Amino acid sequence: MATENIYQRVIDLTDRIFQATSGLELPRGDQWQTVVTVFLTQANERLNSVRVLLEKNHWDSAVILARSLFELAVNLAYIAKNTDIRLPQYLKHGGIPLTEDEAEQLLREIEENPQPAARDIVPGQAWNPLKGMCADLGPNWLKDYETFYRYASVPTHAGAFTLGSRYKRLLLQQPPPARERATALITASTHHLRVAEITAKTFPEQIKLDKVMALRGECQQLGLALLKQQASA
Repeated sequence: MATENIYQRVIDLTDRIFQATSGLELPRGDQWQTVVTVFLTQANERLNSVRVLLEKNHWDSAVILARSLFELAVNLAYIAKNTDIRLPQYLKHGGIPLTEDEAEQLLREIEENPQPAARDIVPGQAWNPLKGMCADLGPNWLKDYETFYRYASVPTHAGAFTLGSRYKRLLLQQPPPARERATALITASTHHLRVAEITAKTFPEQIKLDKVMALRGECQQLGLALLKQQASA
């Protein structure tokens, strides 16, 4: 199977991913359902953005968004393992009131200081270390952290590790090869479908789990086909 063909098949796969995961109604009154809905909406936006960037040959920027999809998947999967304990921790870290008393206290603080400094409201660090969450989720997640996430962090933080290959590509006016585009889109789709699986378990009437799992299986097969092609090249 030619790489371009694999890439086009992943494009077709993402079309069906959007069909299977779009149209979720925003719930009210249930904190977990609200978080899941917001995460899925963000996952759909970022996967679509990855596609747009790859179509314009902006590979580095697409990888940055694929990294963000991984972060979405890790956080949601970690919270899902124990929503009773972890969801309040996650929300509280973001300054979201969990009780009526906390909501009233927040309103009083806003009235007293309607224009607070960013350092007073924006958390200075993550609510939980990402590597620790990956370790809790299992070896496959930790492997993704040690490989994909670490590599994708280079362009995210303007590191120099990939600067040479990027400069050479610009100098020769070369677009990213089809293999890199296919890899980026498969990776982004994989992380999106992790979010979609949790969403389907949370909203079984709106998102069909069997469809999501079938899409995950197809995504894995495309990834394996790409690896086999790379090995035989």
